Amino acid sequence: MLQSIGTNHHENQKTEKKSFDDRLSHLEEDVRNLDKSFKDGDKKPEAQPIPPPPSPVVVPPNLEVPENKPIEKPSATEKQLNTNNRCTWRNSSPVNTTFEIRQLYETLPFDDIKGGAWTQGFDIRYETSQWTSNNKLKIILMPHSHCDPGWIHTFEEYFSQATKHIIDTVLTMLDTNSKYKFVWAEMSFLSLWWDQASSDQRTLLKKLLNNKQLEIVTGGWVMNDEANTHYFAMLDQLIEGHQFIENNLGNISLQSGWANDPFGYSPTMAYLLHGIGMQHMAIQRVHYHIKKSLAKEKQLEFMWQQTWDRKNSTGIFTHVLPFYSYDIPHTCGPDPKICCQFDFKRMAGTDVSCPWGINPAQITNGNVRERAETLLDQYRKKSQLYQTNVLFVQLGDDFRYRTMDEARKQFENYDKLFNFMNQQTDWHVDAQFGTLSDYFEKLLHEKPQTQFPSYMGDFFTYADRGDHYWSGYYTSRAFFKRMDRVVESYLRASEILFSMANAKMLEQKTTSKFPTDNLFTMLVKARRNLGVFQHHDGITGTSKDHVVNDYGSKLETAIKSAQNVMEHSAAYLLYQNDYSADNDSLLSNMHLKSFESLPRRKLITLDSQAQTIKVVYIYNPTDQRRIQIVKILVSTHQVFVTSNNQPIDSCQIDPKWSGRKSNMMAKNKFELLILVNIEAYSLKEYTIHLSTTQQSCPLTTIEYMNEKDKPMESSGSFKIEITDKKLIKLSNRFLSASFSKTGGLRSVQHLQHDEKVSVRLNPIRYGTSTNADHNSGAYLFLPDGEAQDIPMGDHDLVRIQRGPLVSRVEILHEMYGLQYKLTNTNGSDDYVIELGATTHLNMNNDIELALRFTTGIKNGDEFFTDLNGFQKRLSN
Repeated sequence: MLQSIGTNHHENQKTEKKSFDDRLSHLEEDVRNLDKSFKDGDKKPEAQPIPPPPSPVVVPPNLEVPENKPIEKPSATEKQLNTNNRCTWRNSSPVNTTFEIRQLYETLPFDDIKGGAWTQGFDIRYETSQWTSNNKLKIILMPHSHCDPGWIHTFEEYFSQATKHIIDTVLTMLDTNSKYKFVWAEMSFLSLWWDQASSDQRTLLKKLLNNKQLEIVTGGWVMNDEANTHYFAMLDQLIEGHQFIENNLGNISLQSGWANDPFGYSPTMAYLLHGIGMQHMAIQRVHYHIKKSLAKEKQLEFMWQQTWDRKNSTGIFTHVLPFYSYDIPHTCGPDPKICCQFDFKRMAGTDVSCPWGINPAQITNGNVRERAETLLDQYRKKSQLYQTNVLFVQLGDDFRYRTMDEARKQFENYDKLFNFMNQQTDWHVDAQFGTLSDYFEKLLHEKPQTQFPSYMGDFFTYADRGDHYWSGYYTSRAFFKRMDRVVESYLRASEILFSMANAKMLEQKTTSKFPTDNLFTMLVKARRNLGVFQHHDGITGTSKDHVVNDYGSKLETAIKSAQNVMEHSAAYLLYQNDYSADNDSLLSNMHLKSFESLPRRKLITLDSQAQTIKVVYIYNPTDQRRIQIVKILVSTHQVFVTSNNQPIDSCQIDPKWSGRKSNMMAKNKFELLILVNIEAYSLKEYTIHLSTTQQSCPLTTIEYMNEKDKPMESSGSFKIEITDKKLIKLSNRFLSASFSKTGGLRSVQHLQHDEKVSVRLNPIRYGTSTNADHNSGAYLFLPDGEAQDIPMGDHDLVRIQRGPLVSRVEILHEMYGLQYKLTNTNGSDDYVIELGATTHLNMNNDIELALRFTTGIKNGDEFFTDLNGFQKRLSN
């Protein structure tokens, strides 16, 4: 929501509103014409500005969109139609795949039997006769460096301390020998490097990309997490990375996705990668029992299909790395103590060594045969886990290749080993440096992807050993996970409004008034700040405290940048003749004090002496009409609302409580709730009037279960009641919800279908295990036992608020706050009981809080969750 600063604009608002609506009508007509042109190839539409696709809210989290007139109650006919208007399942044949995740979990023994050198696997054997001069073992060694844009250090700290030097080193090393190859994933780091690189360095980078010594894999802004992320942000960071490539590096075709460190994998990401043109991908962090099972059947390479895709039009070829980790000791073969001897950074005299006690040795003429035979033995064993004689091995770890000394040791020693291997004609091996796409090219030349198995599902929840399930990060630092979604909504809304304002400026052929370049720079900065937070140590909450604070600061900047863009774009569209980039005609109604606090609504002050009206504009950035309740903070409860000079009767006044744990009403502050209705891609004016003679919006009624719970101070004009009923009920024309006297939800009844479902919701707590190698944290959820219910305390209370638009049951507990909300708008929101939960972060206890739902729904052991807000996942 945006509020007008001056009053002179208000006089012309009706004319300007009509003009703005007319322009939107033209844009909508253009969209229809464009759609028609796709269906009728013989007709060619004129080029017109097209509004961008829909986006989340531009306004504060609870402020949405309006309605031109009070909503009328449906007729009896409409009621009958609504009664039968229920979603039905479409019957269709199942997707035909070789295996899927639930089948795997049902068959796995989870016995954790030690497998010898490969602890989590099994003993691997081979016959040297498997390979001949016409059927060689083809080895692709892919050097890489995994660079986190934030984890132990911040994004910028990592760049200055490590990543800048890594890129410099790699480019110099590759330029010394055309056989050397390397891959790079994070465009966020490459962008920082590009900004400070010399002309010669930029030229060298382009040369190495063009001659395919250097490959960009995935090309995203970061290597994003795949569990907590929303598909909008997943796609947005991919677009930002690919835009950097196109704008700076030219027309480079990306073919392969690389995700060695996200903590589990979603089919949503596979779908997005396929959609942007990727043909193959490689992943690492898959449950170790699943890896073992797939390895036994040689199914670690497969076509990853979507659950709804019965024609396999969105499948992507996927390679799973088989061993415990992506570091060098766990990549050349099944025995880490041997593979570690070929991580030449760990040679004697360096700052890192092999934990198994045998460090690497420099390759010389005297030891090259023995070293090559030892390494080839591991390669041959690893190859037994796959279906072809093409073997992929990666060579790298976190922030590797920082110095030329390290790079020379790795490249030159492997070069000696490969030269020797390839010269031994009876070994039947062809080993070389390569990129990820080099590997897939050789592999699919030997065997077409249609002959590989197919898979459907996801790879959650990841476990790397024992019962170490990486589910803790699903909820770690939940405050910032929520902030991420807020940034996404602000960013998308600001992009749409900016695009509309910029299109209007181009239409008028004037560039002097609207600050396009400045605002676009703000948008890019906001996108990149949101993008870097999608990193698998960002939104996951697994970074160090000061790094999390740095992410929070970046998200705060993104919100404020988006607000600035919206303010100027809306002002330009509404007040074109009077618009000035130097003046604030409109200001966002939400204020974010810091990234550590929740945004607060700005108080709209009305009084009979200075200001009796206030104009606000509400913006709908989506492609659908929105009918919702908007909350505005006002200085008096004596107000009424109009829009386009017509009264808005659907409104309500609630008290403003002085804090989230407080039962005290703030003085001279009230929450005005308005039912608003607004068309797609529209700004709409609402005017708040100080009430003198006209009837004000109705006040909510407040109820308590006990006399002692009533506020100590006067409640002013609000009516307060004490209820002695055994059950609390909230109802509208669709639903009736029953609660116990302690605020616990007990049942929900659908009134029109006469269906009643028992529902019990209990806040629970888990303690955390304190064992040194078995404790909960940012990554893992390892409780110390069964969950315990959290009882109500003497100072906790239940508060009921009833109003014509919204009714609530609130539980104010020492450890948490719960709010059940039921609307009465005669719209789709009335079919939903909304639950809001707040945890109080000032607790010093090391505990895990959760909500347990117990219902009468007969779902057996099956339930559905979502994946990235994009698709649903059947779990059991």
